[in-house]
Amino acid sequence: MRVLQLCTRIPFPPIDGGSIAMYNSEIALLSNGAELKVLAFNTIKQFVDIDKLNSDYKSITSIETVFLNNNINSFDAFSNLFSSESYHVVRFITKDFEDLLIATLTNQEFDIIQLESLFMIPYVDIIRKYTNAKVVLRTHNIEYLIWKRMAGNCYNPIKKWYLNLLALRLKKFEIAALNKVDAITALTSEDKKALVLLGAKKPIFISPIGIKVEDYVPQITANNQVIFHIGAMDWLPNQEGISWFLNNVWPEIKVRFPKAKLRLAGKKMPISFLKFNDQRCEINEYILDASQFMNESEIMVVPLFSGSGMRVKIIEGMALGKAIVTTSIGAEGIPAENGKHLLIANDKLAFVDAIALLLNDHEKVIELGQNAIKFAQTTFDNHHIGNELIKFYQSLLSYK
Repeated sequence: MRVLQLCTRIPFPPIDGGSIAMYNSEIALLSNGAELKVLAFNTIKQFVDIDKLNSDYKSITSIETVFLNNNINSFDAFSNLFSSESYHVVRFITKDFEDLLIATLTNQEFDIIQLESLFMIPYVDIIRKYTNAKVVLRTHNIEYLIWKRMAGNCYNPIKKWYLNLLALRLKKFEIAALNKVDAITALTSEDKKALVLLGAKKPIFISPIGIKVEDYVPQITANNQVIFHIGAMDWLPNQEGISWFLNNVWPEIKVRFPKAKLRLAGKKMPISFLKFNDQRCEINEYILDASQFMNESEIMVVPLFSGSGMRVKIIEGMALGKAIVTTSIGAEGIPAENGKHLLIANDKLAFVDAIALLLNDHEKVIELGQNAIKFAQTTFDNHHIGNELIKFYQSLLSYK
């Protein structure tokens, strides 16, 4: 099976949720016998020096890229207020990528075109013109829902209005886009339900983010009362959640547990967090090894109140045997049992109590961690997920 993957960014190195989701899908397809070709934007926000890109990765993906300045432009964003189009979407429409896509489709044949996210939908008309391949939209999130939830959590009336406007325009685009493709893959059952409610009539297959389980080696950690969070901090739901945690939960934990410490890590860490003045809080913008960082502590917090899709860092944390405290939104798409595989807490009091339980009961930390390892290994094995996806693609190809 020949698959062309269109990406909003270069998936390698896989250092955050978006890149991990795309890269692990590539590895899953390749390990199940697919031939793969990747076309990707090389964005200014996640820029990769192509000359220094891993040679093995370039070989297995035959990747070609187009540079994209996807920084928010104040003038363009303001001008977009007088348009009906989604500013999120129009930033990914470029003549250079269009030309690369046409050249690729003219010179090579494919069975499946896998669009990584809603933002590649504008290229469907070109794809239809140059190939009869089946077009599949891989939804990483329900995009409009992220902004709708953020608007719901916002108290600034002007910002709330703007976030609602972004959500409304994304929703309008999402509704129009869903039936332009031949099929959709969703990361979670929750996302599938949302897509159906939006009016999707095409086949929807649930294909979660997978991990190569053998790459995750848990290390036994002493009861050091260290709490940690790791995640891309240029993703607004992460910023929102950590700001809430620092202002509401952490002060309570500090009082109740004088030996407790907090470690935060993530690329594009906001200056306001880097300047957070607390001797018991360590903040890292750059770390060499995410797994090693996670293995140095036992209690992982993922306070999310907006967002959609699946949190890959939770899956990785589970594979490493971490005791995880998150919200219902953070746990979306992960069919884990509250109290057995992780702890779910949706407000300040519940979050404080959940962390306190773990700080007071090291045996519970170990129990949750061991259960999490078994759960991650049986539920998110990347090779198995790729095998099921290939079967779905084969079923699509059987229909003319």
